[in-house]
Amino acid sequence: MTTFYEIPAGAEAPLDATEVVTQCIESGTGAVLFDRATLPASFFDLSTGFAGELLRKLGMYGIRMAAVVPEPSRCSRSFQDFVREANRGRQFRFFPTRDEAIEWLQSTAGS
Repeated sequence: MTTFYEIPAGAEAPLDATEVVTQCIESGTGAVLFDRATLPASFFDLSTGFAGELLRKLGMYGIRMAAVVPEPSRCSRSFQDFVREANRGRQFRFFPTRDEAIEWLQSTAGS
């Protein structure tokens, strides 16, 4: 049984926070996995508000998120700070590898 919804690679439609929540609910999971390639550039530019909106909506529905971002050090200082802060919590985490992200999602399933 899959314990998380995974955003499909190469999706044609732009990523939409409401659609992500809908897909998680419809698939019966309380978690979502993002690969670096499935996240739009606006997610990494915190001034756009996209990351904040996505995390707010996921949080409202109690949906946990793991994102595979191998090298956050290649992103802005503010995004690096965002990653460090998120990784202190239990709702949203960033991981260097897909295996680590999946392990965390599966180990926290139902909690």
